[in-house]
Amino acid sequence: MEDKVAAIKSFKAATETQTTDLLIVIFLILFLILTFLVILNFRKALKQKFMKKLFMKTIKERALPTKAGEILWKYSTKLGRDPFLSLEVKASFEKVIDQYIQEEPDYDEELIKNMRKNLGFDYIPSFIPLTSTKDIEIFQSGKISYDGRSADVALYDKDEKFMYWMLMDNKNLPDLKKKTVKLQFLRRDDAIYILEGKVEEVFTENGKVILKIPHHTEMKRIQRRQHCRIEVDFPVSVSRISLTNPSENRWVTADAKDISGGGIRICVHSSQRAQINLAIGTDIWLSFHLEGKDMKIKGTVVNIIERKTTTCYGIKFVNLKSKEESHILNYVKKQQQKLRNLAKQRTG
Repeated sequence: MEDKVAAIKSFKAATETQTTDLLIVIFLILFLILTFLVILNFRKALKQKFMKKLFMKTIKERALPTKAGEILWKYSTKLGRDPFLSLEVKASFEKVIDQYIQEEPDYDEELIKNMRKNLGFDYIPSFIPLTSTKDIEIFQSGKISYDGRSADVALYDKDEKFMYWMLMDNKNLPDLKKKTVKLQFLRRDDAIYILEGKVEEVFTENGKVILKIPHHTEMKRIQRRQHCRIEVDFPVSVSRISLTNPSENRWVTADAKDISGGGIRICVHSSQRAQINLAIGTDIWLSFHLEGKDMKIKGTVVNIIERKTTTCYGIKFVNLKSKEESHILNYVKKQQQKLRNLAKQRTG
């Protein structure tokens, strides 16, 4: 009996020793893990501090106030975004600013405008698609529709939360307050944009009816052209193609106003219209010099726009050779890149 008791006591002692050793091992492991996490967080905090210091230095170099840097840093990190991207990419900047506006009822609108200007985000070249209604230019014309009726509108003003559309003719529309309407507008050299928005308020200013509608980031974009266009200004010699009466093939000088891989727009003074004698469907020859190369291209008149002092013709290229198309496309691409660089350098 005594032997059994002794054996039990011996077993308990051994078990307690093993348990104690196991607890010590677990404690050491937990201590090491905790120490590792503390060191990791400390290093992360040091890195964040260093990155913020570098970011604020960049803010100063961009001629932005310290408050602007604090805002961009705070709300970029809240969104889990790289703060430096908000200085380089407009879409990232706008996401951060939207978060700032949502959380701060007393947001500094003037500061935001200055930030856009200093960063070159206040101007969107026509070949770059819009990402938000904040990018729509003042006086952009369009149409607003509700319940099967529509009216012409123009963007009268905008702030960080709302856009203000002026009704050009409100005779066909009912009271639109709190109604969801459809807005559609054509952006020159870009695309058709369509969006829906709720009219928060309707008021009159300077005798005009104004619709107050919240900004949107979701817009349907309908591409109108296969090729991107770039504005130009150089002379083009134009001649009708007449197989039956070669004497009509006289060359007239016009001014090129934009060009793409698919066509060109040329304009002449209205007094020259009879001399150039072009109609929709007329086949013509175009002769011009483009970046070191003389081009002679066949085209067809697809539209005519008459203005007060000028007449412009939209010309579609016909049977364009691959080398000629590549040369034009490369020219357009280079000009677009120049415009992007100029937009970034606007603030020096």
